[in-house]
Amino acid sequence: MELFANFWDGLFWFLVLLTPLVFVHELGHYLVARWCGVRVDVFSIGFGPELFGWTAKSGTRWKISAVPLGGYIKMFGEHALERDTSGQVRELTEEEKAVSFEHKRLSQRAAVVFAGPAANYVFAILVLAVMYMTFGQSYTPAVVAAVAPESAAARAGIEPGDRVISVDGDPLERYEDLAGRVALHPGDPIEVEIERDGRTLAMTVTPDPVEMKMIDDTVQTVGTLGVGLIPPVVAEVIPDSAAAEAGFRVGDRVMQIGDTPIGRFEELRQIVLAAPGKPLEFLIARDGAEIKLTAVPKADEIRTESGDTQPVGRLGVAAKAPPTDIVRHGPTMALWQATKRSVEITEGTLTGLAQIAIGARDSKEMGGPIMIAQVSRKVAKRGVIDFIGMMVLFSITLGLINLFPIPVLDGGHLAFYALEAIRGRPLGERAQEYGFKIGLALVLSLMIFVMVNDLLHRVL
Repeated sequence: MELFANFWDGLFWFLVLLTPLVFVHELGHYLVARWCGVRVDVFSIGFGPELFGWTAKSGTRWKISAVPLGGYIKMFGEHALERDTSGQVRELTEEEKAVSFEHKRLSQRAAVVFAGPAANYVFAILVLAVMYMTFGQSYTPAVVAAVAPESAAARAGIEPGDRVISVDGDPLERYEDLAGRVALHPGDPIEVEIERDGRTLAMTVTPDPVEMKMIDDTVQTVGTLGVGLIPPVVAEVIPDSAAAEAGFRVGDRVMQIGDTPIGRFEELRQIVLAAPGKPLEFLIARDGAEIKLTAVPKADEIRTESGDTQPVGRLGVAAKAPPTDIVRHGPTMALWQATKRSVEITEGTLTGLAQIAIGARDSKEMGGPIMIAQVSRKVAKRGVIDFIGMMVLFSITLGLINLFPIPVLDGGHLAFYALEAIRGRPLGERAQEYGFKIGLALVLSLMIFVMVNDLLHRVL
């Protein structure tokens, strides 16, 4: 019963996520086509049989179709050959040529095709800009507060108090940007510039590969430096907790738990969560001296996203929150920051796809409709802001993928137009036909692959 409910819930949020993005994409094509004088016969959200629709005064049939996995517009003369009611090819009249897609200038045809992906990017940038103006953009200075012993950062010589100012030559201002860039390079050396005591130091760091469970329930390998915003220093001891009973005090710094060195509060938290009711030996730094304390984390239960309960340990200490601000930008800065973020998402997506292509990342990270539905459902529970953020991510991804130079995608059409511009004439019909068949085979193969991935790693 729960599986059935989750299915319908996931389908609902899948449609809430994807339908506006498909509409924006096709609207980009539609608006530029109309601007160029092309007649648009059909504007469809979805494929297959029409569920409902209406015909506008312009002659365009606007409709919702049965298969909600995309959309399309049908332009008059899009395939050059028009047929009469008996199916015979006929010559277009001069009036029809004036509104035919194939009879437009090369620059106009290219503009119509490019407008779809461009609309997805414009949509993402505008939505992000509005979010940055209204809700604000989270801003945590990229200052290292804690370094885990024997971590990539420790090996490279990064110290608490260092401010990271660039990664691989790209400047950064926020800790959030640092974490995102490092995650893309597990086991790959990166060049980092830091600011320390007024000096700029350059160093090479190789992020440690770690396995992390993602929101779609797959386990992915990501890179980590072993730095954090929160040192393992006790800022609060909860009364009647395991920590209070063991003698913890405010200002204690946890140096070690058992044989495990501790450099970040997150490491302390992970060990305690995994040890409900089990005694743990803590090495504490207090007032210049080292002391040992034994604490038994009290058992508690948390409810997982699947609805099950899971026992966890609670120590009863809190750390000082990192200095995170929410910065509200004016219109110009909001647009600039939104554009920067869109470029970063694009670069990250291309890097991830390239790593999958060369085998540096597991291809199971790729997902299809089931993954999108699962993630949509989970993110929707987090709130409107997170869901809008995911919509921005998928809008950019949709625009980017459609620009790939694969026939049947917008990028494939643009590639043909580029060849036409170079040659001075279009490719032959047979060459284009073979290209589209190959492109269709590639797209169908990819769809089958991601569907199998969904079934193997997210359902079975």
